Amino acid sequence: MTPVIVTLALLRHGSRDGSPTYVVTRRPAHAHLPNAWELPGGKVDPGESPEDALRRELLEELGVAVGPITPMTFAWHAYPERVVLLLFHRTATVPGSSEPRPLAATELRLLTRAELLALEFPPANASFLAALAAAPVEPGSPA
Repeated sequence: MTPVIVTLALLRHGSRDGSPTYVVTRRPAHAHLPNAWELPGGKVDPGESPEDALRRELLEELGVAVGPITPMTFAWHAYPERVVLLLFHRTATVPGSSEPRPLAATELRLLTRAELLALEFPPANASFLAALAAAPVEPGSPA
């Protein structure tokens, strides 16, 4: 089975009580892994770089532009119906850009790192979430 390459963002947008907040969305009921929480992003098209795909997906799915994109890690996971290679990145919305909107998802939340880690994500995200939980907190933020 050929893996589906997916690029995802730990997308920082704003803060609450001194802690940065990150965008998470809920998958539509008709999608693979219906109603699951996920980091925004999507499939990488043939000939497209993961960074270009991520910029495209964030604009299409949330209506936002982002600044520099930094690779974080990757995960490979085999579901019964497909194999995925997830490429995780860190980025932030451009200051002064519009508020993220759930254009392709059923729900959108802005959560602190602790709140994000408390959600249930698809199994393919497990190693990323474990690494995020173990990582040092961003400089200047309490969580």
